[in-house]
Amino acid sequence: MDLCSFSLRRLHEMKGLLSRIQNWEVLARNAKFKPAIMAAFCCVSLRQLERFFNSHFKMTPTEWARDLRCKIARQLIGQGWSNKAVVFELGYANDSHLCHEFQKVYGTSPRSFAPVYLGTVVFRQ
Repeated sequence: MDLCSFSLRRLHEMKGLLSRIQNWEVLARNAKFKPAIMAAFCCVSLRQLERFFNSHFKMTPTEWARDLRCKIARQLIGQGWSNKAVVFELGYANDSHLCHEFQKVYGTSPRSFAPVYLGTVVFRQ
């Protein structure tokens, strides 16, 4: 077997392995939304993960992870979580990092999704 056919076979095996992953969201959360750690969990290189994401999700793993983390942040804020609690829960560096990433994804601040800001009050027992 020559090197070229070995490389193509290996690439096909990696693609099959990545295609079998059922819950990318759990994997991303366990990897702290870091693509390099996601790749390590999948036993592939970061470059292989990038190619897979490009062909299946039409975006980079970094963009996908940012979107997912902001989606989760939006849900938590909508449930009445404070920005500081969301920062801690999702591993943002600080409050401004959360706001900056949120602005990139939604074009607005996290506060605009807070229940009090929307005119509804969430009471916790």
